[in-house]
Amino acid sequence: MEAIREGNLEQAEFTLTELLEFAPVEVRAWKLLARVQRQLGHIEEGIASATRALQLQNNALTDEPLASVTLARLLWQQSEYHEAMRMLDLLIEKRPDDTELTELKSHWEMENAV
Repeated sequence: MEAIREGNLEQAEFTLTELLEFAPVEVRAWKLLARVQRQLGHIEEGIASATRALQLQNNALTDEPLASVTLARLLWQQSEYHEAMRMLDLLIEKRPDDTELTELKSHWEMENAV
């Protein structure tokens, strides 16, 4: 998306929001919107967008809990540490060899211990 490449996150958020009015089941757009909102500091909106993306993505897998790194980071920024860590644990359980996830967990554990 050109607005993101140019660093115009406000325009990117507006464009993605408009796009989602016409294509509300577009998972990639919801994920991208959540990332843009996180970068803009629109944490609550980002949580809602990331949650919507996960709901759409996991529509057929209703028994599986929703989890994504983006949503976990948004929850952490919202000071919802327990929920963020729980989500990160779910992701690590699915991808135990993912060093990004294990490093993030270690960082959060150190940050939360202070």
